[in-house]
Amino acid sequence: MWTLARKILLHDRVKFLVAAAGVSVSVLLVLVQVGLYFGFMENASTLIDHARADLWVQGTGNESFDFASAIDERMLYRVASTPGVARAEPVLLAFGQFKLPAGGTQGVQVLGLARAARLLRPWSLVAGDAARIADADGVIVDETEFPKLGIDRLGARSEVSEIRGRVVGLTHGIRSFTTSPFVFTNLDTARAYSNLRADQITYVLVQAAPGSDLGALRARLAALPNLEVFTAAQMSARTREYWSRRTGVGAGFFTTAVMGVLVGIVIVGQILYNGTLEHIREYGTLKAMGVRNRVVVGVILVQAVLSALVGIGVGSLLAVAARGAMRQANLIVALSPNLLAGTVVLTVVMCCLAALLSINKVLRLDPAAVFRG
Repeated sequence: MWTLARKILLHDRVKFLVAAAGVSVSVLLVLVQVGLYFGFMENASTLIDHARADLWVQGTGNESFDFASAIDERMLYRVASTPGVARAEPVLLAFGQFKLPAGGTQGVQVLGLARAARLLRPWSLVAGDAARIADADGVIVDETEFPKLGIDRLGARSEVSEIRGRVVGLTHGIRSFTTSPFVFTNLDTARAYSNLRADQITYVLVQAAPGSDLGALRARLAALPNLEVFTAAQMSARTREYWSRRTGVGAGFFTTAVMGVLVGIVIVGQILYNGTLEHIREYGTLKAMGVRNRVVVGVILVQAVLSALVGIGVGSLLAVAARGAMRQANLIVALSPNLLAGTVVLTVVMCCLAALLSINKVLRLDPAAVFRG
């Protein structure tokens, strides 16, 4: 079966290459589009995913992680005194205006942390000292955001919302979904940058005491007035879902991926159908010799699978190359093992579906037709 399928498929190498190219383009589109979507979602929840908090506490009615309203800092102390809380830390997330050396400003997301913060700190540090954000003017930025911020070195002076700052640390790869660069600093400086009052924060991060029931602790904290409490996993999923739904990012990327699949089905289906017509007498002869339909169908399906495997190999290599190129433009294409495995299954199924027209043609073929004329 495999030998016959391979010979029929390679009988016209040009058509086979066209089919493989169609599958490759389909695989490339699926991997890149879905990979970009997952990359954007990683950026959307990157702060939550890298925090060591068990629970996130915020004010009621906040739909967006990035645009949350402030709460009174006194809530921090009420949270910290709740039974089952081992540690509670304040976080302030707000927006400010970064003054550019060449003139003008760039919007930034200011992240204010406690000076002795443990549950959330800058990570992937490539230069400087994360502890220096305790300095009155200390800020940490990501080196991939240099073109936006107009700075290019550790120790550079800056102004955020007309308040002076100094770059005391550089990270790599910490990027925001909003495209506004993160600026890490201490809580007091962040308040000055964002024009918030000295008694305002945005979130309280909670580390549960060892052995405590997380569900029960969450219920106790949620009973405090005007507060909502989420586990880290819930907060991450909630943030990703918000941006995917509100911006249409998910629909856009997945629509393009579906179009890629449809293109693959059309191309492979057309190539297999033409090949079936060209070898219709051979298929008829096989049926006249008593070969069962399942064997004949198997020959066509093997051709589809072979086309899929070649297309998967080439398309995956192209996707890896595209990921490297997009990384230079600060775009993340998240090619996870699950995504690769899912794409393999999808592509094989796609090619088998494309073979249905050819299968139907062969099943309806009258063996006696090969002897007519």
